[in-house]
Amino acid sequence: MTKKLRILAALLTLGLVAAACSSGEVASTAPTSTPATETPATETPATETPATATQAEVTPTTETSEDGETTTSTTDEDSAGFEWDLCEGAFGNFDCGTIQVPLDYSSPDGEQIDIAIARIAASGPAEDVIGPLVFNPGGPGFGGIESLEGIALTLPFEITERFDLVTFDPRGTGTSAAVDCDNNLDDAILTIETSGDDDGWQSIVDATAEGLSSCSAATLDLAPHLGTMNVARDIDLIREAIGAETINYLGYSYGTRLGATYAELFPGNIRAMVLDAAVRPNTDWALLAGDQAAGLDSALQNFAGACDADPDCPLQGTGPALETINSLRENVAEQGSLPTLFDQRVLTLGEFDLAIISALYSKTLWQTLATGLADAEATEDGTELHFLTDSYAGRSFEDDSYSSGLVANSFINCADDANRPTADEQRALSEASAEQAGFFAPAMRAGAGCLGIPESQSPLEIGTAADAPPIVIIGNTGDPATPYEWSVELDEFLTNSVLYTVEAEGHTAYGSIECVQTAIDAYLIDLELPEKGAGCSDNATADFFYSDDFDDFDLEEDEYLEEDEGE
Repeated sequence: MTKKLRILAALLTLGLVAAACSSGEVASTAPTSTPATETPATETPATETPATATQAEVTPTTETSEDGETTTSTTDEDSAGFEWDLCEGAFGNFDCGTIQVPLDYSSPDGEQIDIAIARIAASGPAEDVIGPLVFNPGGPGFGGIESLEGIALTLPFEITERFDLVTFDPRGTGTSAAVDCDNNLDDAILTIETSGDDDGWQSIVDATAEGLSSCSAATLDLAPHLGTMNVARDIDLIREAIGAETINYLGYSYGTRLGATYAELFPGNIRAMVLDAAVRPNTDWALLAGDQAAGLDSALQNFAGACDADPDCPLQGTGPALETINSLRENVAEQGSLPTLFDQRVLTLGEFDLAIISALYSKTLWQTLATGLADAEATEDGTELHFLTDSYAGRSFEDDSYSSGLVANSFINCADDANRPTADEQRALSEASAEQAGFFAPAMRAGAGCLGIPESQSPLEIGTAADAPPIVIIGNTGDPATPYEWSVELDEFLTNSVLYTVEAEGHTAYGSIECVQTAIDAYLIDLELPEKGAGCSDNATADFFYSDDFDDFDLEEDEYLEEDEGE
């Protein structure tokens, strides 16, 4: 029998947003009872020896402009022995490389692991290149390299011509010592429908233990070292390897937590930092899980309201959208699943919930969600909804395999968490989160947290980044995954930051919401900070749904042809 690791898709997630994030990116929840921590992290020296690298070298070139601004660019040679090579199968100027970093930074000369990095060099003249823009697409659990080409197409030309876009697969992900467990997630998304379901909770505990038993010994040895503190230290070794005195950083969702940690540990190595869709500066994982569940439920309410108000919404005619969704869920629960056009596959109740979660991350997916719900209502066809679930869970449409991202997410979140509640304690925490979750209570109730996962070697410590340069935080008012209030709280917590508020639905903004571009470009290029209280609105012009009726287009085309014939 195939072993399946039970996953709850709820905490610290980052969905596919305008190709700026890893395809199929998602995360599992790991709520625990860790008290809030606001103790500044103590910087750990990266290593006494330079990071080794695959082949040759990069040397930093530092220039100072007439206005005093310092820029750092890189050439192809450096004493670290690092070389960029053309990535296999890549198009254009897409370079890859590997460095080695300590598995355990308390033993810098001990076991080393490989970290894969990649870049797309700036398209502008060398003299105009400001330096590297290191980005993390979120998660955690998914590598950055697979999203590099996408973000290069998404970010403004003014940015891609002035910055080398640099990313990496964090330890435990992608091609950087990726976790190795059975990750067949088909029909493996479980829920607990009612509070007090002892058998349901025991099934979660059993499935979690079964899934962990499928992990390799190497993965379980790696697990304690996968936390954000170590990934931030890895970033600084990447900075050294590519020969940059300072970096510019762009982090989405979980990437904001990683960026803020880097700013605390290495404040002098930052030129500029943008944190888009901030994670709350708190390590009480149960609190974070409840917050996010409430945010998802609020986003579902917004989706339903927009659908009811728009005659182009595919659910028009079925009644109020929320009533239709609840009725459909009851139908799936009664039947056990919905059929799909995928060979021998069905849409389970957990996958129904996950499809909705997936689409709430981006307004561009609201049409797909509404179409899938309408299909399920009219014909009990779960195909479109299952497509959303598969995309979110990282299922390959070529060989039907799943990405390791969901499993890695659990390990990374738990490597950040010092606590290991018992099964009974975890059950109480998950029940508490479910009380805030509304529609998503059954999913939250099934949260297994860190049951059975090895204890952390370097738990997350949160600091105010007091010595870092000004940091820009972006928050969407309708963010389903990292509620806007989290961005407000991070801005208040950090010593030197500015909050840029975006009235918009969906998760993250820069690169996907046009009105954000001017202010953030000015900061990254010229270090011109947005004014306090600045922001913009996308909602005024947002159109979430479109009609499938092409009669108007046909009429316009016919009129054009008649005019052309008349000439």
